[in-house]
Amino acid sequence: EPGATIQSSANLGELPPKGVHSLVVMFLFFQKVDKFSSYPVYHSVYETYEIVEQYYDPTFKNHRAVAQVRGGLVFELANSLVLPFDCRDYAEALKSYARIIYNMTQKYPTEVTTYSVSLDPLLSAVKNFSEAASDFHRRLQQLDTRKLLGVRSWNDQLMFLERAFIDPLGLPGTPFYRHIIFAPNRHNKYAGVSFPGIYDALFDISNQADQRKAWEEVKRQISIAAYIVQAAAGTLREPS
Repeated sequence: EPGATIQSSANLGELPPKGVHSLVVMFLFFQKVDKFSSYPVYHSVYETYEIVEQYYDPTFKNHRAVAQVRGGLVFELANSLVLPFDCRDYAEALKSYARIIYNMTQKYPTEVTTYSVSLDPLLSAVKNFSEAASDFHRRLQQLDTRKLLGVRSWNDQLMFLERAFIDPLGLPGTPFYRHIIFAPNRHNKYAGVSFPGIYDALFDISNQADQRKAWEEVKRQISIAAYIVQAAAGTLREPS
């Protein structure tokens, strides 16, 4: 989950604001077998090379496995004529994230009605993105890979899609995070949240002194997210 750890929070701070795809690959213990939540010296002064070499991974087989996975991914990306990204997966994720926000708003039925809060613009934008993604991959099946300029154009659309989710103004309170789909939770840096602008506006909203102002901010964040998702859908359409 993006933003779920300090390390990936740093990635989110540096890469998505520039619209660069980022990926964290790590080795995890077997939760069904190991009866602990993490190794005991995690993020302590005792987390050293020596303790890894002597106890945790003496032969470095786990490190080697992670490096091989990373290398395989890089090789596949470099060796693919068309980038192996499937925008339809992104569309399904957006649907799931929108449902999370919808469920959050359902906890406040009175306020939603009183302050005329509607997620329709966001849900409509997500639907349009899903349709654009499906059409994009339908057209991909007809791509003539012998036409290199056409392939380049296709790859550019895939590569730059992530940049379409950037808000140049950044998120409220954390302008260095500018991705409107993924960001660390402002209240818990170890947890990632989706549609962070809306999520943070809804967080603990019932305890806000000025309820009208608080819900106006929710509406503003919904508008921003809907606009950017709709714009991202436009980047997947067939160039004129």
